[in-house]
Amino acid sequence: MEGYVYWTDDEVRAIRRAYLDGSGAQTLVNTEINDPDGIAVDWVARNLYWTDTGTDRIEVTRLNGTSRKILVSEDLDEPRAIALHPVMGLMYWTDWGENPKIECANLDGQERRVLVNASLGWPNGLALDLQEGKLYWGDAKTDKIEVINVDGTKRRTLLEDKLPHIFGFTLLGDFIYWTDWQRRSIERVHKVKASRDVIIDQLPDLMGLKAVNVAKVVGTNPCADRNGGAATCASSRPTQPGVAAPSAWSY
Repeated sequence: MEGYVYWTDDEVRAIRRAYLDGSGAQTLVNTEINDPDGIAVDWVARNLYWTDTGTDRIEVTRLNGTSRKILVSEDLDEPRAIALHPVMGLMYWTDWGENPKIECANLDGQERRVLVNASLGWPNGLALDLQEGKLYWGDAKTDKIEVINVDGTKRRTLLEDKLPHIFGFTLLGDFIYWTDWQRRSIERVHKVKASRDVIIDQLPDLMGLKAVNVAKVVGTNPCADRNGGAATCASSRPTQPGVAAPSAWSY
């Protein structure tokens, strides 16, 4: 582990990283970037993925910004959140455009499929429970937190009370954490018991958040096995009011 945090910056149109103490900040990608939004790390193959609501693309690079590759560029309207399952070799993302949906594909962009495309509004947040095989999301228009199996089955609502505008969304251990624009709060809910707590409130301009387990994670996937960089791995494949938000991931 190098101890980096990675983030998208909508204002300067760049993908950046720095050490966890804030030092050593550097720009990794700053060309052909319009509105970078969601970001995620494949810690197994050491690749960095992001969505761009301006170019309507999902892209990938190595963690140092090299070997950039476009993975998905068709039939994307407003891609936002992205989450990875490195061991299964899968990526999941939300699209809150005219036809909102949650999709899945291999890490190289192949075998793309829609998991959810009904009763969605603005699916802003996405989080994977790798151990339990569950996919959670927060919707800022339907005001719900919902969950399905990673194969798209058994959809159910986890929480639907006092959720005026979910934006940032993450999972760590037994809890889902999120930011709420209108309540100006960071809150959490137990993924099984659905018990809810306010972590902190009265914070202006809340955007994205990530909760990260810094323990060493092991595993492998085809991208790591090929050991040829993001390009080799990938060779097989209007905003909501006020949206201009960075997201972050640490590694």
